Amino acid sequence: MRHCGDRPNIKNPYVVTYSLGVTHAFTNNLSLEVGYVGNHGGNLTGFRDINQCAPNPTGACVRPYGTAYPYLSFIDQQSNFGVSNYNSLQATLTKRLSHGLNFTAGYTYGHDLDNGSISRFGYLPQNANNTNAEYADGDFDIRHRLTLTAGYALPSKKGFGQLLEGWKMNSILNLHSSQPWNVTDLENDFSGAGDSADRWDLLGKASDFPSGSSSIPFCTGPTNCSVLSSVSGIQSFYSPSASAAMWAKCAAAAPDPTTLAVGGCYVSRNGNSVIVPPLAGTFGTMGRNIFRDNGFKDLDFSVFKNFRIKERLNAEFRAEIFNLFNHPTVANPWGSQNGWAGGNDLGTSATFGCGCSTSDIAAGNPLIGSGGNRDIQFGLKLTF
Repeated sequence: MRHCGDRPNIKNPYVVTYSLGVTHAFTNNLSLEVGYVGNHGGNLTGFRDINQCAPNPTGACVRPYGTAYPYLSFIDQQSNFGVSNYNSLQATLTKRLSHGLNFTAGYTYGHDLDNGSISRFGYLPQNANNTNAEYADGDFDIRHRLTLTAGYALPSKKGFGQLLEGWKMNSILNLHSSQPWNVTDLENDFSGAGDSADRWDLLGKASDFPSGSSSIPFCTGPTNCSVLSSVSGIQSFYSPSASAAMWAKCAAAAPDPTTLAVGGCYVSRNGNSVIVPPLAGTFGTMGRNIFRDNGFKDLDFSVFKNFRIKERLNAEFRAEIFNLFNHPTVANPWGSQNGWAGGNDLGTSATFGCGCSTSDIAAGNPLIGSGGNRDIQFGLKLTF
């Protein structure tokens, strides 16, 4: 049984924002803004299980409030242990309309840190008695973000049927670097803490495990290593020799042969790093949000054509293309605020590390959503 409640005398969360910026005008139509923007959040609310079992290798769970409330397993308390910090450099170059051209280019280099980005869909801290151990890159930490919007009105020339006049091109470019994805083991309870919030041990580099359209290679023994493609649904097995080499890396790194036999292990695609279950009765050494997805790239383009029919009657024809180059964007395995969580469960080897969808489908916005495939639409507007 689970019980949720607020801590007595809970405090009001607060956020302090600070910024400093300068603007320089190069010409009457071209200007640059550069600034520092930051904020600090304190007394932020989050949940932790104050009735978490003491880690133990036998599964003999002793809960702190087991004697007083034997009918309660989990007691999730909302309290003010949350903290966040954000710092960024932001620059905007603006070209106002002149000679038919206008554009705005924006770049942000920022870093977001916290010990719990969201409450409703967020996982419980691995160790309820050490919430500071969750302090890491926030769910929304995107280090680099570049946006560019531009429009250009082509020079007009009088001609038959106004075919050489009234044309304008527009574009929107979005480039975002990778976003973190959090992991947990919902199937096993190697620590014995009873919260299904365990993480495993990482030997090597987190950057060796990027997410994608297929799962991260998984091994259950020296002859059974495989990977599953979410595109084809086909599970591909490695050769006996390759499987033996992958399992040998796991066995050499695993702190506990017993948990390794139960949970299996993950091996990076380049074979340099492994993820193995922790020693029974202990929490894993992996930190929160150490893995990254593949970022976001998108270019939208449109062409407008204006027709002047009469003095008070005009028409505008539009051709708009979203995701011009049809660049596939695989969803973040964790999904964060939309609760997608398609491939972040260490205990589910078939999908771990797999976005398993495009980001528009994962976010529930399949019609011209961010990351969807190419969409083309036409429109005609009459003004009178």
